[in-house]
Order: sequence, then structure tokens, then C-alpha cells
Amino acid sequence: MKNKVDINTVMAATVHDVKNALGLIDTQIHEILQHDDQLSPDSAQQLNRIRLEAGRINNDLVHMLGLYRMHNDTFRPDFDEVLVEDVINDACARHTETLKALGIELGIHLEDPDFVWFMDPMLVEGILANALTNSTRYTRDRLDFHIFERDGGLCIQLIDNGSGYPEKMMNFMGTGEEQGDLNFQTGSTGLGLFFCHQIARLHTHGDQEGHIHLSNHPEHGGAVFELWLP
Repeated sequence: MKNKVDINTVMAATVHDVKNALGLIDTQIHEILQHDDQLSPDSAQQLNRIRLEAGRINNDLVHMLGLYRMHNDTFRPDFDEVLVEDVINDACARHTETLKALGIELGIHLEDPDFVWFMDPMLVEGILANALTNSTRYTRDRLDFHIFERDGGLCIQLIDNGSGYPEKMMNFMGTGEEQGDLNFQTGSTGLGLFFCHQIARLHTHGDQEGHIHLSNHPEHGGAVFELWLP
């Protein structure tokens, strides 16, 4: 067949267009929230929830484009030594207004404010922004980042005070190995987790590679998202 269509390329282009449209929607909602003093608190909160969901969809689209690039061997990480605090702050900056509007407090606790680590800062920021989006949906009123060294690597934890991860979600990924697969029957595909795990694994040192780990807090039961980089 002449002019055969590459369905993968068409899907990637479609995802890119939808991503741009979502960006425009987010911008317009943001402008409404900034300039319309007639909004009731409930309406403003609903619009911020819509922004949050639009951000979650946008994250999934970014993940799809990333996986497409991985599949076509055009995914090129850009590793460098960076100040960890800057990466954390950049990830949080996307959510500052939404968190404030939803009444959610955010704490950042660094074992060492001068932490410098070898990573792709844009990719790690994407992992953390994805985790923040998910945690914002389920926390009651607080999120906390804890950044410290453990087992010779950098550990970044995001802890919420919601009801915690369901068991099947914690089993989706282990420390370094996939333990589940994408499930389109339940409506919870785990695409974000899968992609974040692949990004973490690109960070290597010797025979060690990065990973993500999910658990529930032993005291208050909230969800604990953990990124470990060698």
C-alpha cells in the first residue's frame, strides 16, 4: 500500500495536540481564577480540582510521548550534577496555587540543603510533579517531602495524610522490578507509575539503578511515595 500510515507516529502527534489543548484549558482556568472576584469559594475549589485533573491527564500524555520515544530509541536523558533543592522547588512550583486553594499544606525537609546529585533534573522533576498530582487528589490536608541519603543513594519521599495506597497498587512495582502490568479493565492502568519507574531506572551507578517504591506510613497510614537514585 502506498503512503502507508505509521499509526505510532499518528498517535504520538495526536497526543501532542491534545497535550497542547490541555495546556490552553489550564491557562484559561487560571486566568478566570485570577481575575474573577465573583467566584464563590466552592466554585473556585471546583475549578482548581478541574485544573488538577487536567494536570493529571497532561502527565499521562507526557508519559505516553516518553514511552514512544523510548520505543523508537530517541529518548536521550541529560544527566548533570544539580542542587536537589532546586529540583524539588521546581516540581512544587507547578502546584503552589492549587495546593493553597485546596487548603493543603506542603512541607519540604532536606537532611542537607546543599545536596548535589547526578541526575536528569527535568526527568526527576517530572516524576515528582506526577507524584504531587496524585498525592494532592487523595491527601486530607498535608503533604511532606523528606530528602535524605540512604544506602549510598539519594532518597526523596513524598508523604500524605490520606487513607494510603491500596494493596494492589503497592504490589504494582517493587524495588527495581516490575511486579504488575498495565490493566485496562479496571480503568487504573498504572501508566504514570510504569513510566516513572522506567525513568528512575535510567539513573545508574555501577550495578545499582534507581527505583520507586510505594508504601503506607506505619503511624498514620498515609501514602508514602519514594524515589531512590544511586
